[in-house]
Amino acid sequence: MGTYDKRIIDYINLFENITRSSVRDCFFQNDILVFVVTEGQASKAIGKNGRNVIKFARLINKRLKVIEYHSDPLKFMRNLIAPIKPKDIKLEDKTLEVFVENTKDKGLLIGRDKRNLENFKKVMKSYFKVENIKIR
Repeated sequence: MGTYDKRIIDYINLFENITRSSVRDCFFQNDILVFVVTEGQASKAIGKNGRNVIKFARLINKRLKVIEYHSDPLKFMRNLIAPIKPKDIKLEDKTLEVFVENTKDKGLLIGRDKRNLENFKKVMKSYFKVENIKIR
């Protein structure tokens, strides 16, 4: 998503050594360290029963999230908002629309002061030509 400082580079190296998976990107999102791993490597990065993620989180004393990259923006958005399962996701004219079942999921996706929604926009803009995200 841009330039990395030494701390982020150290986190990436440590994460790759522990999980034996390759990292595409790493950034902080609301005090959570987020790793975007290469397609097909999310389960390898997480490990059996979450062993790798738990070990890494204890080692650095931070919360973390692992997201699997996908070249299709709709599938990547689905990975980004997991564990929330949307009814449908559509992309029209650089606007991504996410349809959810209930207001609880909608609230979780938008977040307090639209913080989560803005973070999703920032991540999607860095990988794809997405200008806006609407939650319905």
